[in-house]
Amino acid sequence: MRTVFKSLAIAAALAAPMVATAPISALAHHGWSSFDTTRAYYIKGTVTDVRWGNPHSEVTMTVDQTALPEGFRTRPLPPGSDERDGEATMASARAYDGDEQEIHLVLAGPSWMARWGLDRPLEVGETIEVLGYLGAADAHDLRPVMFWLEDGQGVWQQLTAFPSRPEPAN
Repeated sequence: MRTVFKSLAIAAALAAPMVATAPISALAHHGWSSFDTTRAYYIKGTVTDVRWGNPHSEVTMTVDQTALPEGFRTRPLPPGSDERDGEATMASARAYDGDEQEIHLVLAGPSWMARWGLDRPLEVGETIEVLGYLGAADAHDLRPVMFWLEDGQGVWQQLTAFPSRPEPAN
């Protein structure tokens, strides 16, 4: 009987950290509701900081270029993309016109990144292009729907529906 109680005590001790952190993880995970999905913004920049993990990876990048490159709207969507939302986001693309010199990106966790073709963390110093939505409360946050690496590889980033449809840019 003592062995059973000891086993139960060990199991409870091992489970306690998981139970204690479950609500925090659930609260940290969010969809698109804290982002303004009516207008998509383009930024090209250099990665300056990376936290690769769950529930979301986070990247900080400098704002090096905001003008949409020639032919941008006709780029193929990244693999695994939702055609309807991807095309709406591309049609909504506009140059970032904010004052921030650094932008905080909220990305999917590593397992989703791997499913979408990126099986490694982004690296400090690499240049990426992002198209996404600014935080509704904080214009320093941007959540990419898609981004492109220097070699042209596109990476999709949408798991859940947008709260508002993207509006086409003028």
